[in-house]
Amino acid sequence: MTSDTEAADRARLLQYVADAIVEVDDRFVVTTWSAGAERLYGWTAQEVVGGDVGRAIRLGLTDAQRTELRRRTIEEGRVRTEALAFRRDGTPVDVELVEVALRDDAGALTGFLGIHRAIGEPKRLEREQERLPGTVRDSQRHIERILESITDAFVAVDRDWRYTYVNDRALRRMQDTKGIALAREEVVGRSMWEMFPEAVGTEADRRYRQAMRERRAVAFETYFEHSGEWIEAHVHPSGPGLAISYRDVTASRVAEVEQRAAERRTDVILETMTDAFYAVDRDWRLTYLNARAVQAFAELHGRPATREELLGRGLWDVFPAVVGTSADEHFHRAVRDGETVVFEFPYPGGGPCFDVNAYPSEHGLSVYFRDVSERKRAERERETRARRQALVADLGLRTLASDDLPALMQDAVVVVAETLDAEMVEVAEVMPDGDALSLRAGVGWSLRSVGDMVGSSGRGSMVGYTIEAHEPVVSADLATEERFRLSPGLAEEGTVSAMTVVIPGHDEPYGVLAAFSRRRRTFSADDVAFLQAVANIVATAVERARTEARIGEVREAERSRIARDLHDEALQDLTYVIARAGIPAGDEVEAADRLERLLPALTRVGEQLRGAIYDLRLGGEEGRAFPELLQALVDVHRAMAADCAVELDLGDGVPARPLGATGTEVLRILGEALTNARRHAGARRVVVRVWGSPRALWAEVSDDGRGFDRLAPSATTDATGIRGMRERAVLVDGHLVIRGEAGVGTTVRLEVPLATDGDDGPEQVRVLLVEDHAAVREAMASAFERDAGLRIVGQASSLREARALLGDVDVAVLDLGLPDGYGADLIPELRHVNPRAQALVLSATLDRADVARAVERGAAGVLNKTAGFDEVVDAVRRAHAGETLLSLEEILDLLRDAGRRREREHADRQAIAQLTAREREVLQGLADGLNSQQIADRLFISIRTERNHIANILAKLGVHSQLQALVLALRYDVIEIR
Repeated sequence: MTSDTEAADRARLLQYVADAIVEVDDRFVVTTWSAGAERLYGWTAQEVVGGDVGRAIRLGLTDAQRTELRRRTIEEGRVRTEALAFRRDGTPVDVELVEVALRDDAGALTGFLGIHRAIGEPKRLEREQERLPGTVRDSQRHIERILESITDAFVAVDRDWRYTYVNDRALRRMQDTKGIALAREEVVGRSMWEMFPEAVGTEADRRYRQAMRERRAVAFETYFEHSGEWIEAHVHPSGPGLAISYRDVTASRVAEVEQRAAERRTDVILETMTDAFYAVDRDWRLTYLNARAVQAFAELHGRPATREELLGRGLWDVFPAVVGTSADEHFHRAVRDGETVVFEFPYPGGGPCFDVNAYPSEHGLSVYFRDVSERKRAERERETRARRQALVADLGLRTLASDDLPALMQDAVVVVAETLDAEMVEVAEVMPDGDALSLRAGVGWSLRSVGDMVGSSGRGSMVGYTIEAHEPVVSADLATEERFRLSPGLAEEGTVSAMTVVIPGHDEPYGVLAAFSRRRRTFSADDVAFLQAVANIVATAVERARTEARIGEVREAERSRIARDLHDEALQDLTYVIARAGIPAGDEVEAADRLERLLPALTRVGEQLRGAIYDLRLGGEEGRAFPELLQALVDVHRAMAADCAVELDLGDGVPARPLGATGTEVLRILGEALTNARRHAGARRVVVRVWGSPRALWAEVSDDGRGFDRLAPSATTDATGIRGMRERAVLVDGHLVIRGEAGVGTTVRLEVPLATDGDDGPEQVRVLLVEDHAAVREAMASAFERDAGLRIVGQASSLREARALLGDVDVAVLDLGLPDGYGADLIPELRHVNPRAQALVLSATLDRADVARAVERGAAGVLNKTAGFDEVVDAVRRAHAGETLLSLEEILDLLRDAGRRREREHADRQAIAQLTAREREVLQGLADGLNSQQIADRLFISIRTERNHIANILAKLGVHSQLQALVLALRYDVIEIR
């Protein structure tokens, strides 16, 4: 049995322990509050002892968590855990808690003993520590229970350096160091330097002797080379000897170095990132801001701001405008529910729009935000552009379905007025004299009506200036214009801003499409493009109506020509025959002579009737093979050409099939050319030459007649039938050239595009659209459908939908970010179904790694989603034609990037494969947030073994820190965050 003096001395030793030692009774009234507790929490023993422990120790635990901790402590006797605590001044500190249930001899609960240690903070005692008077505890057993429960190794030595006390943790450390089992009795009474001769001459030896000699407290850290450990020691004079508490701080020392490095890296990352970042504590005070956040705050306030000015201020004081908004609600919900929230927030008062990510923690809230006003504007523009393209497409379809030009023009001005929010819109036509403009359709006018003159075609008015400039004209303020005058009519209507575009015509502009506003506004480039697109549709409708009118005139002229030919030639010959036949013949010789004169006339009548019949029946014989109809045409003209040889040269490539309406118009053009050569050119020889290819047909009529003067264009323009030939060439998208030379002859050459077998028109590119945004997909589909050479064969919003549509595709337009995977993964499947198919990738963000992956999978090209639809359509055509949309250097660079990425991934996987099962368990422990001692306890290994595993892991993975190892392990699913 030890003496009362020894018991009192041991009780005094508690005050020298670095950990906070707190004892409460069964009502949680504080009975012991050590010097370590004063240092950790900032409350003195005088302020705390006798009061409720909850006043001095505030832990970041819920009521349910506190209840569970007490239950476990009572049931298990001793529990270790970690928690967030708050010092007296409110600053947070992470602590490790060892809670011990105290019981009397009968086993009844008498209270709790708590040993608290700050995590990650080196704790050093003041160099001059005032000794506190000790009191004798209730019993030696109670004091020893406290000393055994503390997390530090604890020993006491006398003035001769002999051990007088060793707690269990110190004994275990001695056993680990010596590598042998030791009993307490074998240690107590032995000399420290006899037990550990390797410590002689070390920093620990020097500091221990200093404390013994000077009789004052000493605290220090030192490195022991023989064990590779950092030790933190606290030495206090105790009686004639020393009380020494020490701990292995190797892990924390390494962690501190890594933490400082990580903090430096974090600061660099936060300062260089494009997002603004700030953090607030639980009282909503700003605790950190990066430079981008300071800049954003300054921009919102309209004055300079500094980090120092903002730190420590309340978030709601800095931004009172946010109080009561959706951001206020989201932030409080994140803190209340402990869940990350992501939302868009338009700043009150017409400020910018932000993408906000708020991440709660036990310390408060971390907020990343970025200004997405430009992105939102671009999205709105894309949506507006897509909607306008759809309107243009719909208007174009109505143009094809209707031949009512006035109604179409009126529909066009209504669409423009509604889409551009313009109060007044008009279609003005240039009158035949070229000087005046007439209103053909309009909406919103109070002083104008259809048919009114609205200005001249010169610079005297805005519409006239537009015709002269032949380009779009935009004016935000007509009253200040210097390019043209504000017309009285516009002034009376109160017009302030306007935009005009030319309605093109075949040779000359048809007129102007104009939009006016009675309020000042600025028209954008997209507004101009939309107005021009509508003007082009109006131009198409006008040209169609004019072409139909001209064709009607040509057909009427053709009917008149047939009637004239029958009247002037066939009817006259027939009249002559009838008249001669009615004169009595005198004798047989006279009868034979009369018959000989009548037969040529009858023959000419027959040929002329045959030619007329051919012309009249031609439209009904579109089902006959083209060469047959061509031969019949030449035969008809050959029979009618008495003094002219007509030859047919049928070359290679002439389609043997019927050519339908196209063939009919070609034959009518050739017939007109033959008629001109026979009747008007005085030709002795005419050659019809026809040849072709799968895509086009060429026909040429050349004669050796009188020709015409090339310097007199009217010779061809006004010649008989030439106008009709040109109109018919336009109908079949043909190209007609007439060349002549006086005294040499004339050549009429026609080139006509042909449809392939089984098609209604030229070959179409079959396009599959894979895009998860419906508005973007429909806008692209509308743009593609307006192109006669493209046909949408399928639309999909996901990989799953797209896989069912790969069978009939020439080009797939793919979005990379799809709901169920990476869009470029579809390319190999597309090539498997159709080896000749091409893929064009569209992406909102052209990340180089994503582009490399797409090219590696076989993408023919990659475009940003901000590209115009015309650019996308052109890329589809080029990809289908087999063109390379990326340069060879770009492709090689991207493939090298992809190769290097695969090599890194292969090397990483090989390194991961070298990890043992135990090393994977150690990594999982790190992922669970355990320190070295906790990992060792979980796996029932020594801390030295745990450190060896960490060293092996870092070496095998080729990384320099535990954080890098964790990132690599997470990337390849070696560990999981729980």
